[in-house]
Amino acid sequence: MKVFISCISVCWVFTTSLFAQNFEIDYNHTVTFEPHVTEAVYKLVQSSQSSLYYQIEYEFLSGDGNESLPMDDQGTPFVEKDYKSKRVVHSGFVINESVFVEDQLPMQTWELQAGTKKIKSFHCKKATTTFRGRNYTAWYTEDLSIIGGPWKFDGLPGLILEVVSDDGVLMIEATQIKQKEEVVFPDFKYKEKDLITWAEFCKRYQQAIKRIRRNMMADTDTDVEYGLEVNSIEDLGLKQTKWE
Repeated sequence: MKVFISCISVCWVFTTSLFAQNFEIDYNHTVTFEPHVTEAVYKLVQSSQSSLYYQIEYEFLSGDGNESLPMDDQGTPFVEKDYKSKRVVHSGFVINESVFVEDQLPMQTWELQAGTKKIKSFHCKKATTTFRGRNYTAWYTEDLSIIGGPWKFDGLPGLILEVVSDDGVLMIEATQIKQKEEVVFPDFKYKEKDLITWAEFCKRYQQAIKRIRRNMMADTDTDVEYGLEVNSIEDLGLKQTKWE
């Protein structure tokens, strides 16, 4: 009888461990560049081997009364992580061109901080980082059996449930957490040969903005001032670019 009970106990622990490694987490993902605000809902499908963070709905609000659409209106934004190969693939747009960018994990270097709080009944710890031009504060929990996080954030000893940039441009908050026996990863098709590096992405973006600026100058009276404002969560090197 003792052997039978012990065997059942081992099997139960093994099954629970496998079950606990799969989660679906919904996040509110808000980007604010005054007076414009993009309010989106993203889903994170997370397992022990990989994760996929993708947009399922969004609303673009223009506080100045102008109707316009964000540049990523042409497809579903996503970030795909493979923990075994430490590879990240995410969608991007160079003005009207859709591209797929390859990065490597880890993408941030974190500093663990004092401070705790509750998010969705989970005990969370605090960490901070600087990532591509912005400072961020994240809250992560070790109560769950996985590590990872939304968007490009990762590398903490737990699951990231909230991230906020110090300047308020980006805010990501978990709204629903579901433990799953199995998870389904939507297939956002891309070709390996079409993947570009982050450096190449920034270079293409800088070149595209240069073309737009030249066209604006050619079409504008020399006595008229012109301006071009580019809002990006990540530093694309535009401030360092020579426009002449």
